[in-house]
Amino acid sequence: MVITSLHGIFSIVTNEKDQDQLLVRAKKKEELMRIFDEKRILKSSADGFEFHVKMCKQEFAHTMIMLIKEINYADFDKYLSEIDLSSDRIFA
Repeated sequence: MVITSLHGIFSIVTNEKDQDQLLVRAKKKEELMRIFDEKRILKSSADGFEFHVKMCKQEFAHTMIMLIKEINYADFDKYLSEIDLSSDRIFA
């Protein structure tokens, strides 16, 4: 699964070592830091995604609910065109 949000672009995959866990992966550590505690972010060996956070599916569901509750725009594409994505702003 790929999720594009104001926080960044994330790839969600099953952890090969533990099928009950998911890996939320990102190209930039800062993208994960906008959602998760920095202590949980690990360096990854996956091509194209340098960082990841491990979590159970239930925690991922809770994280998705929190992201959905943050939606406060009527048109995502229009909203993206109006903001400065080149900055290191944190969106909430």
